[in-house]
Amino acid sequence: MAQLQDRLDITVEELEESLGHKKLDNFIKESEALFVERMKSAISEACNNPEIKAVFISGPTSSGKTTFTMHLTEGLSRSGRPSAFFSLDDYYTLCDLNFDRDGRPDFETIETLDLERANRDIKEIMEGKKVIPPKFDFKIRQSVERPESDAIQLPENGVLVVEGLHGLNSRVSGNIDESACIKIFIMPYGNIYCDTKLMDSNEIRLLRRIVRDYRHRDAHALSTIDYWPMIEKSEEAYYSDYLTSATYHINSFLAYESLVIAPLALHDLKEALAQVADNSISPSVFMQKSPTGKPFADLSKALSRARKLVEHLEKIPKCDPSRVPADSILLEFIGNN
Repeated sequence: MAQLQDRLDITVEELEESLGHKKLDNFIKESEALFVERMKSAISEACNNPEIKAVFISGPTSSGKTTFTMHLTEGLSRSGRPSAFFSLDDYYTLCDLNFDRDGRPDFETIETLDLERANRDIKEIMEGKKVIPPKFDFKIRQSVERPESDAIQLPENGVLVVEGLHGLNSRVSGNIDESACIKIFIMPYGNIYCDTKLMDSNEIRLLRRIVRDYRHRDAHALSTIDYWPMIEKSEEAYYSDYLTSATYHINSFLAYESLVIAPLALHDLKEALAQVADNSISPSVFMQKSPTGKPFADLSKALSRARKLVEHLEKIPKCDPSRVPADSILLEFIGNN
């Protein structure tokens, strides 16, 4: 049974002290090396135990599941266990949605997944069959078929690595014998201080999500903030159970990440607030399927939170995103610069 561990607390003063070309390089390298070290136990167990046939990975939004899973998959293959990456995100259907009282659609529930197809594909892959999984395109918000070149087929000693918001749900992993799988819960776990607490783990993920949604999902910062209450509600319902069922907790918070993520999020927030001021703000992309017809679930609350975030983010120093290593988990959010 996993528990949240390795909490990383850092102050704005410590971030400021890390600046300077050589000091910053070392700070970044040390932060990235610590994250890699956190993966080694899971890789070691999967490599040294031939009974392990699958690794299931879960965690709340913006925890870095996708990049972590790719690193883990590559690490297993380099260590002699051929492995394949399997994303539950590709099994979104978005057909029958539920909505909260403000009209936010629930994209977070496990019911948005085509579990029948996902379970069938997982079973067939683990039986050694060739499977072509679907692909969900988040920009157009619909499923598209992959070419045959994207087919997954594992050899007898292969390991299937499954990731997604609900990767540790018993409806996904329950068909695999416990002795044949490893379960990992990944989430950033830390705080940023400046006299008082500026950011906690929840807000660290919110900043990551703001930056990612703006760059990869055509959603401005107020869309993300306006939708965030639905994400928080979903996490209350699921993630304590997922953490409890996990073998490992991986802390994905990098000590230096605020130097990169905070100024990008600050830019995105200020741009959205300026668009509100001149009445050019676009409706939330997350409300497109809402039966209310409203452009936002609760714009006043989103604005209040956005302004508070701006106040806090202006206290955090920055560094150029180009300093982020090419294999960093942060590229999942900021993209390649």
